[in-house]
Amino acid sequence: MSHDRYHIIITGEKGRGRTLVIRKKLARNLFLGTTVFGLLLLAMSIFGIRTFGEYRTLRGRFTTTADQLRQQTARLARTEATLASVRAEKARLVANYEEQVADLREEQSRLEGSINRLDERSRIIQTVMDRIGVKVKVEEDPSHSGGPFIEEKRDYGDSLISSSDRYLELLQKIPLGRPVSTGISSGFGSRIDPINHKRAFHAGIDFKGDTGDKVHATGDAVVKQVGYNKGLGRFIILSHGNGYETVFAHLEKQLVKKGDHVTRGQVIGLMGNTGRSTGSHLHYEVRYHGRAINPMKYIQVAGLNLTVRR
Repeated sequence: MSHDRYHIIITGEKGRGRTLVIRKKLARNLFLGTTVFGLLLLAMSIFGIRTFGEYRTLRGRFTTTADQLRQQTARLARTEATLASVRAEKARLVANYEEQVADLREEQSRLEGSINRLDERSRIIQTVMDRIGVKVKVEEDPSHSGGPFIEEKRDYGDSLISSSDRYLELLQKIPLGRPVSTGISSGFGSRIDPINHKRAFHAGIDFKGDTGDKVHATGDAVVKQVGYNKGLGRFIILSHGNGYETVFAHLEKQLVKKGDHVTRGQVIGLMGNTGRSTGSHLHYEVRYHGRAINPMKYIQVAGLNLTVRR
């Protein structure tokens, strides 16, 4: 049956022809297959184009996101570096603050100690000055003052102690206390002379005792004179500075020589009965700028401790 077939005649250049017989059903199937394949290919092409477009879009977004991530990472690194710097600065400031606090506490403790020692020195100075009647007076007069400007430092407590130490050094040289531990047999001033029994002026104080009793310096001094005369017998004169001198007379023996430096309490001689004397004793004088003054107010501070802790 020829109606269910397709006859396809193909002719060449020489006029020859060929007949190709294809069943209609097969032709339809081939056409449908080709059409379906074409449609599939077209669909795949469209899908591929869309997928590629989406890929390019996603790739662009990824690139942008990656750049943003790198920027965020860089900012985070800078932030962490800044935080580390801030932490280090904070630690430095805290350490510096703690060091300053420690220094201030040490300074406060040192200043309190300085003030306490100064107060102790001041009490000693005041006591001695009151007892011997010495007054230190300074009248402030800006119109008669001067000198270079020196800014006051924080160590003014030590400066005050240094000043008080100078006063104590001065007191150390002032003849204070007793040259011997024995009693007084004759006081300072007007009296009946023990030899001619006439009223006379006694320029010192006589201490009774035994020959050979130790005689002590009553203040730091330099030996001014060691000698003998008929009135004083063997004697020693000490120069304490600031106008003060002390005289020790009727000695049995002198244990120092001219120019020696002596300190308060040092043994300088032995009690005796030489010169114009009625018996073994020590004649003791205190002179201020060459004038004999009553030693009693200086003897009254005997036993006062002038040593202050540093």
